[in-house]
Amino acid sequence: MASLSSAISNPGHVLSPNALPHDAAKLKKICHSQCRPLPLPPRRSPVFRLDFIFRLERKETLKTKIFASVTDTPVDISPEIVKLSKPDVWSVHKFGGTCVGSSERIKNVANIILNDRAEMKLVVVSAMSKVTDLMYDLINKAQSRDESYVSALDAILEKHRSTALDLLDGDDLGSFLSRLHHDINNLKAMLRAIYIAGHATESFTDFVVGHGELWSAQMLSYVIRKDGVDCQWMDTREVLIVNPTSSNQVDPDYQESERRLKNWYSKNPSSTIVATGFIASTPQNIPTTLKRDGSDFSAAIMGALFRARQVTIWTDVDGVYSADPRKVSEAVILSTLSYQEAWEMSYFGANVLHPRTIIPVMKYDIPIVIRNIFNISAPGTKICRPPADIDETGQSLESFVKGFATIDNLALVNVEGTGMAGVPGTASAIFGAVKDVGANVIMISQASSEHSVCFAVPEKEVKAVAEALQSRFRQALDAGRLSQVAVIPNCSILAAVGQKMASTPGVSATLFNALAKANINVRAIAQGCSEYNITVVVKREDCIRALRAVHSRFYLSRTTIAMGIIGPGLIGATLLDQLRDQGFYGEIFI
Repeated sequence: MASLSSAISNPGHVLSPNALPHDAAKLKKICHSQCRPLPLPPRRSPVFRLDFIFRLERKETLKTKIFASVTDTPVDISPEIVKLSKPDVWSVHKFGGTCVGSSERIKNVANIILNDRAEMKLVVVSAMSKVTDLMYDLINKAQSRDESYVSALDAILEKHRSTALDLLDGDDLGSFLSRLHHDINNLKAMLRAIYIAGHATESFTDFVVGHGELWSAQMLSYVIRKDGVDCQWMDTREVLIVNPTSSNQVDPDYQESERRLKNWYSKNPSSTIVATGFIASTPQNIPTTLKRDGSDFSAAIMGALFRARQVTIWTDVDGVYSADPRKVSEAVILSTLSYQEAWEMSYFGANVLHPRTIIPVMKYDIPIVIRNIFNISAPGTKICRPPADIDETGQSLESFVKGFATIDNLALVNVEGTGMAGVPGTASAIFGAVKDVGANVIMISQASSEHSVCFAVPEKEVKAVAEALQSRFRQALDAGRLSQVAVIPNCSILAAVGQKMASTPGVSATLFNALAKANINVRAIAQGCSEYNITVVVKREDCIRALRAVHSRFYLSRTTIAMGIIGPGLIGATLLDQLRDQGFYGEIFI
């Protein structure tokens, strides 16, 4: 026998009849009164579904069916499959939370889909704006035994109910509201169980927070159907299979996902499909997610599975900027980026794309286009493989640098000592200690003398990293083989991104010359042999000034001026030489 808390943490345990009798009785009452199924096709009771999740978490090898509030419709994997049509006919669109944040915006999304002339269309949607955050907040409140989670869930219900009333009517409205209330009742029972236990497992959390996508996908599909278009909605937990690799990352199982997609499409053939972003299932059919901001990743994976001709990611900006426009007012929209440039920009803080979005589409050379749903006239940024036959002769330095990105709130950790030189395993021991405390290493720099290794970590993790290193190398520090483990706080990373930078003479010189003229001190430097970025570490207070200096120096934003020089003597001729040295272009009339 076990307590209610341990039963929820370990779903295979059996509850003691004396464990928390009052709360347990209350939970039983809630599960039987609040969770009474509404008039729907015959299905298991909510109490059974709750126990179903418990047993799935405990017994991962259990082979069963999943239901769409765990899920509604059984997934029957049958050998009968149909082809999804030939490649390059599917157009994939992904809409973020701000794009579907209200009934008017959902109508706008529907119009974009209806006006797309592609033969076949797949639409991947996020939850309505802020809903995912609200769902995570429900979990936190229930774990903290804060009873306001009940009113918060009612507010989420009302948000979707009122949106549906604005958008739908007739049988579609009745069908959606029936499913909505059914899901809310299930969630109330689950959150009550979490409230009593004071704890939620990762699978519970993933199951709860994924409901926003289910509701937005259903509403959008009904809106598109109102215009007479054949449209199906897809719960991607029935199709997309992923293997969790850590608490914040999963790896897609493309082979199994493709098999399930063909099976799903054989039963739901349609020229327009609205699919849920962010959510997926494990190989054991346990609902999970692609983690924070995973809807972009969902769209890229589905684009690869459908062999789409293009994936368009609709957001609230005109495209990928050459630098953060909040920090550099002269930043410009980049018309094209290579796949490699795009993932470097996303890793170094450009929030337009999820960092893992590029990998699935890159395999099939599927271009990604970033566009602004609030400014459809803007062409956006196209991310694709650059043509191999581009003639680089005569290109200027700035054409090799596409943009700049920054990461703030970092600290440098410097491990140095003469005892490190030529000693195998020192770097392994250093980064093994960092791994043990779960810290993320952003950048690494090592001098060729091997006397020091320096690396950047998030500032919130640096204390644990320093303590772990002090403990691991205590004997070497006491013996003098290592001289110090030093922490340099208040740092930022500035990265210049572009293909072929390393093989182009003068790029690094131009970058560091710009920093020197802006009186910026560089604390550390790193450049990979991939040639896609040059990374420098500067003081946090110098970061914006450094960013503006290098952005201006590489002419990603040009200011046109008219200047006339009358009678250039020694001073005038010197000025002309300086203008040429600084890279000013155009005609100068004397």
